[in-house]
Amino acid sequence: MRVGRVSWGLVSVGLVSFGLSGLLSVSAAREALAAEDPPVPEPPSTRRSGLTIGLASGLSIASASGYPNDVAQIDVAEFEASTGTGASLGTAIWIGGALADWLTIALGYQGAGFSGNGLDASGGSLHVRIETFPLFFRGGAWQDVGLSLFAGTGNYDVKRADATVAEGEGTSLVGLGAFFEPWQFWQLSTGPDITYTHQFSRSLTAHSLVIGWRLAFYGGP
Repeated sequence: MRVGRVSWGLVSVGLVSFGLSGLLSVSAAREALAAEDPPVPEPPSTRRSGLTIGLASGLSIASASGYPNDVAQIDVAEFEASTGTGASLGTAIWIGGALADWLTIALGYQGAGFSGNGLDASGGSLHVRIETFPLFFRGGAWQDVGLSLFAGTGNYDVKRADATVAEGEGTSLVGLGAFFEPWQFWQLSTGPDITYTHQFSRSLTAHSLVIGWRLAFYGGP
């Protein structure tokens, strides 16, 4: 019995040694292949890269309503002020970077002012802006069709003469846009742009739709 146990022990040791040597051989082969075939580098940018700076401006159709920034007056009908719908010039600027041909991220500012129902409304915001070109890889004109998404914070006031009748401090802002920039010269691209923005707080709500034009600088390629 002792001899049998020793024999089986030797066989087991041999099998384990054979298995380990096989694993080591496979690992060595993989390392050799990895050394021979380095990772394929990402293709270089062909349309956008580096620093990006943008400007957009156009006709803004807007409305705002709200209350004084006072807990005792918020949601009390007699203190509500509404501009109705008004028109003015809306403008946005931004600066950031193009991470890929199809994606840019930037910090921006936008502002506008308009009048309606005898009231003057104005506001502005700082925001993070993401622009993507989702159909870029289809080529051709699709490379210049983009969508913008932005979110941030700012202030908004509604006044009658010099008296503030509605106020939003620390308002939140979300926006969505679509644009087409088919014309290029030097490092600049330009084309039509349409953007919707919703700015809101507990005491105030404002909406704006800007139909206009944009101009964007791209540092590369």
